[in-house]
Amino acid sequence: MTPVPKKMVFGAALGLIGGIIAMCAIAAAWDGTLDSMPLVGLNLLVACMFFAVAGGFTKYTPVQGSTILVLAAVCEAVVILSILYEGSYLWLNLVLAVIGVANILIAACPTVTTWVDAQRI
Repeated sequence: MTPVPKKMVFGAALGLIGGIIAMCAIAAAWDGTLDSMPLVGLNLLVACMFFAVAGGFTKYTPVQGSTILVLAAVCEAVVILSILYEGSYLWLNLVLAVIGVANILIAACPTVTTWVDAQRI
């Protein structure tokens, strides 16, 4: 078994950081009323997507290499949806968007997809 590429470790770390920031956005969206529940749910979806992307970049990834790219792209789409619906502070969502773009770039790297596909066989 070959060692995990550093890009994958960096992608997993970014995914975890994005998930933690999105969990902070959940706390920021909650204002104690039921009217804030859609925003809390949207931020929870963002957090779940970032944690899913982080899981895709781990050593024992459950998906193919190309699927990690799709997961990262869907995660970025959810972040953009959160920006459009004003799910949290704009600056917080912009930070998440930058992390999402970095995850897409890492997932699109041929080294990552080749390594993941070679380890799944």
